[in-house]
Formats: sequence, C-alpha cells, structure tokens
Amino acid sequence: MKTREFRFPSATGTGEIFAGVYLPEGPAEAVLVIHHGMAEHQKRYRPFLEFLTEHGVCCYMHDMANHGASNRDRTETGWFGEKDGWKGLVTDFRTVIQRAGAENPGLPLFVMGHSMGSFICRAYCSAYPEDPCAGAIFMGTGGPNPAAGAGKAMASLIGALRGKKHKSELLNKMAFGSYNQRFEGRTAFDWLTRDREIVDRYIADPYCGFLFTVQGMHDLVSVNALVNQPDWAEKVAKKLPILLISGEEDPVGGYGQGVRQVAEMLKKTGHDAVTLHLYPGCRHEILNETNREDVMRDLLDWLRKAQAGAGR
Repeated sequence: MKTREFRFPSATGTGEIFAGVYLPEGPAEAVLVIHHGMAEHQKRYRPFLEFLTEHGVCCYMHDMANHGASNRDRTETGWFGEKDGWKGLVTDFRTVIQRAGAENPGLPLFVMGHSMGSFICRAYCSAYPEDPCAGAIFMGTGGPNPAAGAGKAMASLIGALRGKKHKSELLNKMAFGSYNQRFEGRTAFDWLTRDREIVDRYIADPYCGFLFTVQGMHDLVSVNALVNQPDWAEKVAKKLPILLISGEEDPVGGYGQGVRQVAEMLKKTGHDAVTLHLYPGCRHEILNETNREDVMRDLLDWLRKAQAGAGR
C-alpha cells in the first residue's frame, strides 16, 4: 500500500483537516471515501485500508475536525464551532469526495461512514443526490431516537450555563450510559467489540473515547435527527446502491431494530438497491470484531457487485 497526505481548511472554521490517500500498488479499480466515527481517527482503520488496497480499491480518509491529526488543542476535541458545526463536517466530507473524484476520473466512487460518520454520510447523500456516486455504505448507523429533542434541549441548556465548549459527564451519560448494560462490564467500552485487546487499545489512545463539548453533542444529535426525519430518504438518489451493515448487538443501531427501520425508510421511498446485513453476536465496531475478516470480505464483495452495476 502506498500512501500520501493532504490538508485543507475545515468548513467548521476550527482549523485544518488532515487527510490520507491509500493507494494500491497496481492500478486502482474503484475509489472509496470513508468517514470515521465519534472520538476516534483514521489510523484505527489501517487493517481495513490495507485489505482494500490489496484488492484494488483506492481509499481516501480524513480525521474529522478536532479529531486525530486534525486537532491541535486537546481541550477542543469534539468541538465543531459555535453553531451548526455538523454542516461543516458534511462539507469537509464532500471536499474529500470531490478531490477523490477529481484525482481518479473514470473510476466508480463509493462513500462510506461508520457510526457518527454514517450520519454525516447519510446527510451528504441527501444534500447532494446529483453528485456522481456509485454506492454508499452506512455502517454502525442508527434509526430514529425518541430522546433526540430532549438531548438537544439539555445540550443547549448546559451550553448556556457552562459555555458551549464545556464537556459534560452528565450529558455523556444521558447519551451513552445504557450502551454497556448488555455486556460484561470489564470496561466502559465493552459495547464496541468482543475483541478485548482492541477495546484496551481504544481506552489507552488519547484520541479515542474523549468527551464531546456540549455544542459538539448538540451537533451529533442534530445530524442524527436530520437523517431520521421522514423526508430524509426522499432526498437520497433513488437508484443509489446502499449497503446497511451493522452488528446485531450494536446499541447504536438499537440491536438491529434501528438499522432495519432505516432500511424500511429507504425501501418505502422507492430505493430498490438497498442491502441490509446484520452480524449475529457482533457489537458496534464490526471492522474490529472477532470475525472482521468475514466483514471485510463481505464489504469487498458488495463493492465489486455495485461496481459491476455501475459499469453497465
């Protein structure tokens, strides 16, 4: 795998975005632009990137604003600006997508997002349905959240009282406190994967698992609510091949229920190329699960089938 880097100013106004390009040794057959999740970074995807490039897929990936190498002040991790920072995150994603397309003319271009990145990817697909895109992968996504309104209100209240850059343990507990209840309780992050070594590495990584600012939490809830509105699916290109892929034991996806709701939402609005794949026993990070090799092969198979369809 060959690699190179580039940077660009974030549309959130919070600084520069660090991005990487991961290239096959030989000619590329397709391009995949990936958006990582909340409180993590692109380095965690290295095994997946190596797998894809070995099979002819060129990958583009960036560290989201104030994440990983796109952060310069540790006190501002999880901060995306004073208002509607999630819109800047979507714009940053599109900047990487447009660069990937410009640098690889003629190749089918796919987009993918994991967890919070899946919400950003879904928002991109509804905001820019005319962009050339051969398919979209929504991994570790979630369906409608009845508590979204209360979460936004609480984030606004705490922000007004303590400042928008305040990091609230209370708000974090309200949002994620139930995620670990079904699991062994060895750590606070057992809900991520059954692979204990990966959980321990996540905990030890200073750029993983950090608290968002209260405004960052407001942005997270806002983009989640947007992509679960009834009109979201209507705005997504009807012919876009879509893969929904998650673990059946993923609390973000409501243990499969929320992911099924998203699939139904798309099918009811005339999307006839939706594939749903739920892995029994798997938790949130299926690319880091104990059966991750199977997951990666399934993803590659779907990309190849969608690529063949794009070539017709």
